[in-house]
Amino acid sequence: MRRPLLAVAFLTVAVAFAQQPGNLYPQPRIASIFPVGAKAGTTVDVTALGTDLEDATALVFTHPGIKGDLIPPPPEPPADPKKKDPPKKKTPPPTEAKFKVSVAADVPPGAYDVRVVNKYGVSNPRLFVVGDKLEVNEKEPNNDTAEAQKVELGTTINGIINNQVDVDYSSFAAKAGQRILIHCAASSIDSKLKPLVEVFAPDGKRLANARNYQDADALADVAIPADGEYLVRLTEFAHQAGSADHFYRLTIAAMPWIDAVYPPIVEPGKPANVTLFGRNLPGGKPVPGMTIDGRPIDSLAVTVTPPVQPGQTQFRRRVDPPTGLQDSFEHRLPGSNAIPLYVAGGPVTLEKDADNNKPEAAEAIAVPCELAGRIEKRYDRDWYSFTAKKDDKFTIELFADRIGSNMDGYLTIRNAANKQDIANEGTLDDDQESLHPQSFFSRNTDPVPFKFTAPADGTYQIMVGSRDANVNYGPRSFYRLRISAAKPDFRAVVMPRSRDIPTTVVARPDGEVAFDVFVQRLDGFTGIVTLTAEGLPAGVTAAPASIGTNQKWGTLVLSAAGTLPDAVAAIKVKATGTINGQPVVREARPASITWGVQSNQNTPTVTRLDQSLVVATRGDKAHFRIKPDLAAATIKKDGKDEKLPMPLVVKPGDKITVPVKVTWQDKDARPNPINVVLEPSQQNMQQAPVNVNNGQPMAIAKDKADANVVVDIRNNAVPGTYWIPLRGETTVKYAKDPMDKNKKDITVVAYAPPFEVKVIPTSLGKLSAQSPGNLKQGMTAEVTIRVERQYEFDGPFALKIDLPKEAAGVTVDASTIPPGASEVKVKFTAAKDAKLGNLNNIAVTATAKWDGQYDTKHETKFNLNVVK
Repeated sequence: MRRPLLAVAFLTVAVAFAQQPGNLYPQPRIASIFPVGAKAGTTVDVTALGTDLEDATALVFTHPGIKGDLIPPPPEPPADPKKKDPPKKKTPPPTEAKFKVSVAADVPPGAYDVRVVNKYGVSNPRLFVVGDKLEVNEKEPNNDTAEAQKVELGTTINGIINNQVDVDYSSFAAKAGQRILIHCAASSIDSKLKPLVEVFAPDGKRLANARNYQDADALADVAIPADGEYLVRLTEFAHQAGSADHFYRLTIAAMPWIDAVYPPIVEPGKPANVTLFGRNLPGGKPVPGMTIDGRPIDSLAVTVTPPVQPGQTQFRRRVDPPTGLQDSFEHRLPGSNAIPLYVAGGPVTLEKDADNNKPEAAEAIAVPCELAGRIEKRYDRDWYSFTAKKDDKFTIELFADRIGSNMDGYLTIRNAANKQDIANEGTLDDDQESLHPQSFFSRNTDPVPFKFTAPADGTYQIMVGSRDANVNYGPRSFYRLRISAAKPDFRAVVMPRSRDIPTTVVARPDGEVAFDVFVQRLDGFTGIVTLTAEGLPAGVTAAPASIGTNQKWGTLVLSAAGTLPDAVAAIKVKATGTINGQPVVREARPASITWGVQSNQNTPTVTRLDQSLVVATRGDKAHFRIKPDLAAATIKKDGKDEKLPMPLVVKPGDKITVPVKVTWQDKDARPNPINVVLEPSQQNMQQAPVNVNNGQPMAIAKDKADANVVVDIRNNAVPGTYWIPLRGETTVKYAKDPMDKNKKDITVVAYAPPFEVKVIPTSLGKLSAQSPGNLKQGMTAEVTIRVERQYEFDGPFALKIDLPKEAAGVTVDASTIPPGASEVKVKFTAAKDAKLGNLNNIAVTATAKWDGQYDTKHETKFNLNVVK
């Protein structure tokens, strides 16, 4: 499941923010906010810790009801006239900034993104939680039982595990019979902490021991045996780490808690009746025989109406990559946690038979369908059966990990008649693919979608199982089983361009900056996705860009005018594709790296969805910009360079030479060459259908204004349109203080707006002819011309048949292979006095138009014998 993956990821990000690479242009980055939240209707002092935070001006939140005003540093003491040297100015360290945060009373409970704004731009986000309970900060010393911090029930403690051996004790008074929940939020609020929560009775007996309830969060559930003062002990599990990055929110209350909702999926646009499962649910009823972590639970029926449509998501919580690609919203009760629900592709069917754990007891279902089920008990497996006609096609897909279930699902699909597996758990297990291996690590434990084609009329069976059904079962082990015709679609994610550290996009005059855009392609969608930006700050533009045929990665480049005001703007990126001839628009989901990793380690970062996509503008000019000179592009033909007209249209195997020009804003600041590389469009660029310089950087010498890149169209390039984004990188001397003579080398980057290369096919099918052999004088005969279509081309093939001069008296009808067809019968007629003999190598030419304008020719030959 995903929890071990997240734990491994946190082990790889132990490097503190202050130890991040120092060779980058300054940009505010926050590692932690403390306290991590506040009660609605209150005001708190908040400290942000990170790097490059000097001269901060404000905090910005994703809810307008939360304001963050800078707390100015204390005034400088007056100069002492008796001292010759004036006192040194006391400036705040660049690693912290302090603010007064006010939360309006009407701000709904939940987690909201917060960022620091300063002279360098705007920071990466951290989560700030708005609660509905009393909030206090941890008070030291609290490292032993005698020093336990006393709080009343219904309190949230904001605290930090400062080092490996730090122990935080708190205590609360409770009465016999109360059911008290102690929740420690950690990974859910962007913390590195992996908490262990222990609860002790007044006599010292340990009543609860909790960790890893959801990812790294902990939840302890205690039935109070007697009136008294109870202790809570909080540590980092196994005492592995501790720092300011190991912050937490510890809530101690007799609060309602939602563990699960069933069904976890609902039909979009319609009210749905669902059942909540949890503890202390108001009006809830006990569920006999059902427990979670050994504790009894309640159920409560509620009605929810999805506020989202397919392609949309809404949230006020941390959402990681696998679940972030799903369409969802959340539900909560007054005083409770939030629980996500997911949007199905149509009406939802519920598992009806609790005893369907054997093939002979398979539950019959009608397909297509969206089915919700559960692994109800230990070692449970769910069998279903459906009928299909020969050649019926369905996509069969199981969702569990991706919708927050704690089951590790797998599938078996078999023919009920002969009991032979069509696909089994050996192939229908963990999906190893990730949308990006570092920046957006979406790998999950759900099986890969299976393309099912019925081999014959009959009944087929599906078994849903879980690898860990011996320990994980019950209301949190739910799943979604989708059986439907393929529904081509896509989702898009947009991130500030980074592979290893948290960052944002800051545009500067006369320069270009970039976002990564990743496209998840669903059910065979391979089309072009066009990117546009909305709400850009003044002076910033984005030329429409695209992600090419079947590509998953793309680059959206923003260009800045010659002057820019200081501004921070929330923008939107829209992704548009064409599906079944109709435009489909999806808003790209913002995301960013939460915790980085060391560079060039191919290690996944800890990443999540953001609640907004933010761009800052600042007035200091960009160092340089690069631009491809497409008008001067050439192509090699017959050993010679020929100018390639616009637009750039090529075929597999071609190579294009494109000059790239560089413009420096400060020519005196250019000490080193500029390396120009292609921004990756897939994980292994050596296998990319279109590459630049064979994946190697092209250097523009420091005394040159341009250099050539070679765009290589590989022989395996699928016909379609590809976009080529280039990145230029070099180092310059820099110091934050312009008067500082000890300048250091920093890396600066520029991007060129992607340019378009259209690859047209050399072939759209394989042509063949089947001759009847003989054609009798005075008779007709039919020759079958067949085409094995390629690249999903479904247009017509116009046929031209050249009869040899020996074919006197033989004529042939004009023919075309119709759109979508694979063959046509061509009629040949021989006059009564047609010349007898063999007609060898009769040439057939089939012409098809790719993209409605580019002719593609195909040839084959056959023999025909004219006889009496």
